[in-house]
Amino acid sequence: MADKLNKEDIALINSMTAKDGWCKNLDRENKKCLIYETRPHFCRVNQFSIAFKGYLNSGDKFLIDCCKQHISSNYGYKSKEMKNFNIAVSGK
Repeated sequence: MADKLNKEDIALINSMTAKDGWCKNLDRENKKCLIYETRPHFCRVNQFSIAFKGYLNSGDKFLIDCCKQHISSNYGYKSKEMKNFNIAVSGK
């Protein structure tokens, strides 16, 4: 992901990410972005389409991989946060 985003983008992503690995701007109860109209370019699907082209064909896998990479780099691959995320995306 670092080859597609600049240092400022990565810093902004980190500042938008809560300690549990989820976006601070996500209303989880209603599954809505709280800053949708003013969200950064990297949160916009068309920007991902341009930057990552074919990888997006894998559906949610791309976004899940991005989240896992972020959680792993901040908390560790075997962290409580990663375990919670894996449970959340597995639907169990």
